[in-house]
Amino acid sequence: MTILDLTHVIEPGMPVFPGTERPVFEIPLTIAANGFQEHRLTLYSHTGTHMDAPAHLIPGAACLDGLAAETFVGPACVVDVRGFAGRAVPAAFLEPHLEALRAADFLLLRSGWDARWGAPDYFSGFPHLAVEAARLAVSCGLKGVGVDAISIDAHDSTAFEVHHVLLGAGVVVLENLARLDQLPATGATLVAAPLKFRGSDGAPIRALALVG
Repeated sequence: MTILDLTHVIEPGMPVFPGTERPVFEIPLTIAANGFQEHRLTLYSHTGTHMDAPAHLIPGAACLDGLAAETFVGPACVVDVRGFAGRAVPAAFLEPHLEALRAADFLLLRSGWDARWGAPDYFSGFPHLAVEAARLAVSCGLKGVGVDAISIDAHDSTAFEVHHVLLGAGVVVLENLARLDQLPATGATLVAAPLKFRGSDGAPIRALALVG
């Protein structure tokens, strides 16, 4: 079995969603002074490769710490959407994948945008789901939908309609995934366990794919 890491490193200076702050790292306890080292991390809950809970946008909806552990593990269906740069991926494009999607727990949209991580154009022009495509994904009984870009919605969206469709149906959203180009279309198992803290509207994840 091959284990692939689909996670960007959290570090100072990293890309973050516009309007939020970059993480701050401090080392208040050091081996030299204290005999052991500990970091103090200050970061937003949606920093880096992360998962959105329904509570991110839906008042009173589930937080990640309240979801069952099996929510975060399952077979993935990877759909290549690199041909939709700057455009919405329509429902019709997903229809040939319906059989695979119904057998999967996660839809992962491979846009190739992770190659732009750290560059200014990472924040715009990426493929994104159309609302009707999000509704089709929900109808397949998925646990989650993920993308290797900053958002599942268009970069200039202010209504976050796709988020609302998915999260409103209890489907978690994974953003800022990496290296989806190394995954087969089917046959990989995704493990995407979020940091478990009380009331988590979202949390960083260490996303792994088990292949073979």
